[in-house]
Amino acid sequence: MKRKWKTLGVTAISSALVLQLGCGSSTTDTQKAGDAAPKSTEAAKDTSAAKNKVKLAFWDMHTEAESKFFKDLIDEYIKSQDQVQIEYSTYDQASYTTTKLPTGFASGEGPDIYMISPGDFMKFAKSGLMKDLTPDFAPGVKEDFLPASLDAVTYNGKIMALPFELETLGLYYNKEMLDKAGVQVPKTWDELHAAAKKLTTDKVAGLIIPPDKGPYFNFIWYPFLWQQGGNVLSADGTKSTFNTPETAKALDFWGSFFKEGLSPKKLQLGPWEIDNLGNKTAAMQIVGTWAINRIEEKYKDVQIGLAPIPTPTGGKAATDAGGWKMAVNGQSKHAAEAAKFVMWAFGSSDLSHALKWGTEVKFAYSPRKSVVEKGKDIYNKGLRKVFTEEIYNSAIPEPRYPSEVVDAVGDAMQYVMFGKMSGADAAKTVDAKITDILSKQK
Repeated sequence: MKRKWKTLGVTAISSALVLQLGCGSSTTDTQKAGDAAPKSTEAAKDTSAAKNKVKLAFWDMHTEAESKFFKDLIDEYIKSQDQVQIEYSTYDQASYTTTKLPTGFASGEGPDIYMISPGDFMKFAKSGLMKDLTPDFAPGVKEDFLPASLDAVTYNGKIMALPFELETLGLYYNKEMLDKAGVQVPKTWDELHAAAKKLTTDKVAGLIIPPDKGPYFNFIWYPFLWQQGGNVLSADGTKSTFNTPETAKALDFWGSFFKEGLSPKKLQLGPWEIDNLGNKTAAMQIVGTWAINRIEEKYKDVQIGLAPIPTPTGGKAATDAGGWKMAVNGQSKHAAEAAKFVMWAFGSSDLSHALKWGTEVKFAYSPRKSVVEKGKDIYNKGLRKVFTEEIYNSAIPEPRYPSEVVDAVGDAMQYVMFGKMSGADAAKTVDAKITDILSKQK
């Protein structure tokens, strides 16, 4: 049954996730004739002050309006104090997660502040590349976060990153294409497959889902496993539960779209970019809340709809609750200063940055109850209403498995996608691999 936002409330939102738990510039005026030149000692002081500023490097993978938000945020912070300078660098998402960040840290030239996804969290937490942020919370602020959002970034009892967004997934579709093909918005797996088959042409992909290995690859697949009650690991994370009929079914279903040519194995745009749908090179796409602002800004003339991810017969609704986290390099010489910036940005009593990020710059739910309450009118606007009323309550947090497990799950998906194994054989093979990984980590 649909529930209006007014009746949902902050308490219910919190319960849903807990129970179901993914440099400023300066200018100098021309000196007027007769003005006294600055004393050499004053000039020396200014130069010395600039040299003595702590310099921090901040890396992420945002683009356009999102990267502008962080540039502006940094400018605001620099103007608010005179002790820290921050250099901001952003990279494309694929190279950031797979190459830039790992290589940077391996060479000892990693950033002081960086973004991390749930799929990579454990790898960095275990390596000492995350500072414990627990003591950096101001009194009362930690209690404003959804418990599940902090649990997702806690390692050995320490909060190792700051969550600042919760992004859920849905099925976006081109209304015009579906209507022209006489296709109803799919609600079941069978309907999704049939729709993709009917909508696929030489120029249009029936469904866009990610084809390449990595945390995002798994992120989109997990709901298909969860909808049947399946999972990768046991609740305590000590045993593999991968070799099950539910896993096999989810793998076979995912693989069918690639084997039958309904989803492309190579993409010109990232699978997280709604431009695939906006440019009309795809009829349907599973992607997250972040796509809505992009649609409103660039694709107002394209008839795009949104629905929950279709479910299998006898299954139940499920979506992934992901979202990037801000982390501080635990090996940085200036970790304390970096943590101060991170908390100023999203972990203080000032809600303005968090509210702007989740309601203006992009659409994402905040892990802070007070921010969600303050922005409730926005969360019920346009396509956002579908997420709020029909998708949000089925959200399960994106798992933070060890990187070796994440990679093994990706192997299983690709074994089936490329016709090397059936879902059952892939589940069995990778189950043994995961069991071996876990045994070595004890």
